Amino acid sequence: MIRAVVFDLWNTLVRSQAGSPFRRIQPLLRPEQAHLVDEFMWDSMRVPYPSCDAFLERWREAMGLDPIQTRAIRQVFLEASQDAELFPETLEALDQTRSLARVALLSNTQSFDMGLLEDLGLTSRLRVQVLSAAIGKLKPAPEAFEAARRRLGLFPGDLVMVGDSWRDDVGGALQAGWSVIWINREGIPRPEVEPDAELVELPDLERVPEVIRRLQEGARCATCLG
Repeated sequence: MIRAVVFDLWNTLVRSQAGSPFRRIQPLLRPEQAHLVDEFMWDSMRVPYPSCDAFLERWREAMGLDPIQTRAIRQVFLEASQDAELFPETLEALDQTRSLARVALLSNTQSFDMGLLEDLGLTSRLRVQVLSAAIGKLKPAPEAFEAARRRLGLFPGDLVMVGDSWRDDVGGALQAGWSVIWINREGIPRPEVEPDAELVELPDLERVPEVIRRLQEGARCATCLG
């Protein structure tokens, strides 16, 4: 019985109109700094920094950031938060899903500049929020899914993950024993997966409540849209 639906944030519920801030940061770095960008990115999503300024101060010396770069990177993070927007169907899909099951958020994201959750009306709808920066683990690590499961107090078979990333959301959730709804907005080819995997592919969030309802009625993922 499906009792909770856990949503990914970026590119599932919300998108940044200008794209990933980390892609926008790369051109701001000098060649000798560029090799650290991945570590810089992962650190922002693994450690609960109280502010963007605190995060950048941690990396100022390690990366050799000069004042101009620091200000420019700070602006990129600020703009990424300010230009975040919901997909058109997000709020209705969340509200309909909430009428069927508990809902929660499980996201690989930083702890700072997250006022967008309140600004976009997500905080009141997603009261259970598990952010990677708060738990120190990123999807698809089993510990990330276990943290969400424990917060909800449910068994793996009670849970559905809704997300866009095949690696982080689909792979991680299936490994954790959850059912999965893969939001494939770009229509990319579906990778190979076990034929009995509890998996549904949708082009957007609109039909998520319908799928949850059918799963609750006993349909298997492979047939619940038939």
